[in-house]
Amino acid sequence: MSVEDDYNALLNGAIDVATDFLSQHSEFPPFAMAMQDEDGELFHIEPEGEEGEELDSETVMAAMAAGLRDDARGGRWRAIALVADVTLEDDGGEAVTAAIHVAMEHRDDDPVSAVLPYAIDGEQVELDELIAEPGEAVVFVTEQPS
Repeated sequence: MSVEDDYNALLNGAIDVATDFLSQHSEFPPFAMAMQDEDGELFHIEPEGEEGEELDSETVMAAMAAGLRDDARGGRWRAIALVADVTLEDDGGEAVTAAIHVAMEHRDDDPVSAVLPYAIDGEQVELDELIAEPGEAVVFVTEQPS
């Protein structure tokens, strides 16, 4: 598979999981998708924590990124996606719409950040137009010399 194929598989998997959560709960907790290096199998990864423990999204995402980074260094993953439920704001800081944010990274290419605005009508999740732009690497990062 090409990098583009890997990114498309990650993005589609992430959107499927997120929309399933949204249709049932009208929100979703942060999660990750990871593509196994040897065969391209996708894994849905949820954060681990104590029962009833409430952690903010940034803390959860940082912890998942650290775990994925360790596994990626060991050669387990060739591509990953960190997925969060976000609120898009206008220039004045006012909430405009909810969106699925998918931060994708590949060991062989530049990271991509995708945002997919959505609205919920009953149990139906209505997706808007996908916005993609260059992302920031947090998992497939090169070691800084000491």
